Amino acid sequence: MIDIPPDEFRRLGYRAVDLLADYFGSLSRKACRSPVPEEVRHELMHQPLPHAPSDPDALLDYVGSTIFRFPMGNGSPRFFGWINPPSAPIGAIAELLAAGLNPSVAGGDHAATYVEHAVLSWIREIVGFPATSGGILTSGGSVANLIGLAVMRDVKTSGEVRARGIGGVGPTLIVYASTEGHSCIQKAIELLGIGHAHLRRVAVTADWRMDLRALRQQIADDRAAGLMPACVAATAGTVNTGAIDPLSDIADLCEAENIWFHVDAAYGGPAALLPELAELYRGIERADSLAFDPHKWMYVPVECGCALVRDSRAMRDAFSLVPPYLRDEAALPWFSEFGIQQSRGFRALKLWFALKQIGVDGYRQAIARDIGLARTLQQRLRELPDFELVAAGPLSVTCFRYLPRAFSGNAADGDRLNRRLLELVQSDGEVFLTGTELAGRFVLRACIVNFRTTEQDLEALIETVRMAGERVREQDAASGPA
Repeated sequence: MIDIPPDEFRRLGYRAVDLLADYFGSLSRKACRSPVPEEVRHELMHQPLPHAPSDPDALLDYVGSTIFRFPMGNGSPRFFGWINPPSAPIGAIAELLAAGLNPSVAGGDHAATYVEHAVLSWIREIVGFPATSGGILTSGGSVANLIGLAVMRDVKTSGEVRARGIGGVGPTLIVYASTEGHSCIQKAIELLGIGHAHLRRVAVTADWRMDLRALRQQIADDRAAGLMPACVAATAGTVNTGAIDPLSDIADLCEAENIWFHVDAAYGGPAALLPELAELYRGIERADSLAFDPHKWMYVPVECGCALVRDSRAMRDAFSLVPPYLRDEAALPWFSEFGIQQSRGFRALKLWFALKQIGVDGYRQAIARDIGLARTLQQRLRELPDFELVAAGPLSVTCFRYLPRAFSGNAADGDRLNRRLLELVQSDGEVFLTGTELAGRFVLRACIVNFRTTEQDLEALIETVRMAGERVREQDAASGPA
């Protein structure tokens, strides 16, 4: 039997909510994450195809006893890893309601489409885009960037690429991103047939922002070589350091050179709400296209990204398969004409719930608090002689190294020490952070995008790293010279 009677559904729903409520309530008391034992990993991966029906209560029991025991950890206040915030609890409720309705939001005259139009207008307002710009919710920043760059490709080839392909439309398109730009830009360029050989990785300045002088020179060199500089993909909040490229200067350059200006604001977009950061975000409103991820710093459950394109007609032309003589301009066009999906989930409801419950003022406070905690962490690291602060961007990412005063190794030894201590930290699971490379050095990277994190959690992070570093050094001492 597929259907469940309303009373039974209500009872099961209460059980599911209890599971989540207990999970949320336990986050500050438990380890960030636990390694999955080999036997559990095998059990989860190699379950036999179910032929007979299962009891829903038994399924809930299994989820609570097994799946909830081994989370990714991003709900924990001591998760400092990738840019994977916890979900606002209201978002979990919204997901249930959206899944229950289960509309396909390709378009049409039903409530879900109008809710998506509403939340898109709110995002436009946050980043200063015109109300007439095109927009669509996506699975995340990778697809949002892909959509924006696909519109660029269509515009820069005068619409011919859809018929003739990228190899038959004239000069070779060149795209520019900084060396700190996200890997999804390269993926998009590859998927669009431009090829990563035509993606220029522009050098960055000492503060990890795109070097405008190097960008100008690269554009000039490419023009001289008979190539077509087509797009600059700037970043408003890099993953490695939280750097924000000089958006206004890049906008000026793109306007003067007739180059498409794209901004990847998947992580940093919501921080445009903060008055104290307004100068860094000046120019974002001039972008031709922009990627924005509510499921990052707006605490909306994944998947929820957003692509905005200033010229809505160009966005529609890049994707629509409806002939122009069938377009009814008096009615709202379908979302399926503005992106790559036909069937689309009701992503807008969780964003609508979150923005309604938290409000813009609430988001300002939460984002400012995360940045404030990052500043506190950075100050603590400056004060501690065994730590080296490597990068302290304007947002909520901090990069550092553990280098005790007695450490006399070279740079390679420092990399080795920090790599090994990170392995210990991650395997222990009390806190979780990741590493990255900056200017050829391996560094520890702590990102704070969590409304549950406190200063006590920062102290736990520092102490966990210190203890792991001491363990590595003790192991080295016990093993003797190589």
